[in-house]
Amino acid sequence: MGTISPGTVSSLQAAPQPTNTTPPFQPGPPEPASKIWINCFGFYVILLNVVLFYLLFRLWPGTVPVPDTVPGQVTIIPPYLRLQLWPETRYLCLVAIAGALGGYIHLSTSFADYLGNRRFYSSWKWWYGLRPFIGSSLAILVYFAARGGLVAGTNGAATLSPYGVSALAGLAGLFSKQATDKLREVFDTLFKPTDPTKRAEPLDPSKHP
Repeated sequence: MGTISPGTVSSLQAAPQPTNTTPPFQPGPPEPASKIWINCFGFYVILLNVVLFYLLFRLWPGTVPVPDTVPGQVTIIPPYLRLQLWPETRYLCLVAIAGALGGYIHLSTSFADYLGNRRFYSSWKWWYGLRPFIGSSLAILVYFAARGGLVAGTNGAATLSPYGVSALAGLAGLFSKQATDKLREVFDTLFKPTDPTKRAEPLDPSKHP
């Protein structure tokens, strides 16, 4: 077996380490929304307002307080669509619609402001389209949290006011960030661990999976 002299070993150079030459991701400039999309979305905003008001008027109870012994008939599209809704179910529908109405106020105000300032970009299309649905879902969660803490025992829909319930849901949809922060605060208070588990490798948003 041959041997390599020390001089030869010292002359060997380490292989160069491969370097990452991929440039970091650089987002391009925002693309303004087209006039066709702006006009279509403006029509969507107006139609959404009409539909939400129509559903709110149809679902609003005729008497206050709402009797919770029998279901009431709600006519959505006369004479094709009639529903028998218990008061609790009717309140859930009112909460969902009022939350969507609050989200609609947010999106329509933002849409008009950014469009007037010529800063309405196409990358925000889905945010504007989903905003009423986010407000509606968040309003239902806030309603569940309020009912779980404010109404206990055998109390039912007869103890509630549709005005207060709809106002709470509408404000939750309008101020979604504040409502989400409040729900996070309640969750942290109820489920805060006494000894938080330390992760070996914390998640880093700058790293891709």
